[in-house]
Amino acid sequence: MVRQDFPAGENVLLTTKAPEFFGMSSDNIQPVDIIVGTHVPMLVPDVIYEESKAKDYLAMQFDTTHYGQHFSDRLGMYRSLYFLTQNEYDTVNQLPCVPHFTSEATLLYRFLCEKGEPEAMLLSVNDHYVDILATHGGAPSFVNRLTRTENVDILYYTLNCVQQFGFGAPTLFVHYFNKPNKKLNDLLEKYHQKVVIL
Repeated sequence: MVRQDFPAGENVLLTTKAPEFFGMSSDNIQPVDIIVGTHVPMLVPDVIYEESKAKDYLAMQFDTTHYGQHFSDRLGMYRSLYFLTQNEYDTVNQLPCVPHFTSEATLLYRFLCEKGEPEAMLLSVNDHYVDILATHGGAPSFVNRLTRTENVDILYYTLNCVQQFGFGAPTLFVHYFNKPNKKLNDLLEKYHQKVVIL
């Protein structure tokens, strides 16, 4: 599956971008994977996680005024906790499918686990923000989102993570949702020993 982001000012009719999805019959009961990337999830240590307190956990980090439904995925010793607003949740439930929700951060974490690197970071870059996920020994160390600014800011953020978590020379994977940024690639390769452009 290829994700494509569209600028807010561009009027895109989604039915023309995903005709197979919107053309499903109303009696479809096939599960459909829905990737939630509206915000970076909150990591809660598994040993203290209580399902009944999920909304309270989320309220510590997010505005849950329009809270609809929460979900959680396992990320090593953590629960990756995220939510949809009531409007988002109701809209998805009107679609002719059986939705299966997964956080985008969960997919990034699984990717890093499959790579089996002892120390790794992944930058997921789109036009408006950069998600960064770092792992050490297969365990998540850091998950965050940086509002997209200048290339040097992204470089600084990666170097700060390396220093903050005491990494030696982690493999830095870089994934672009839209057009790759050669200047950013060159800058990252200048200061990181192992950079893999996906």
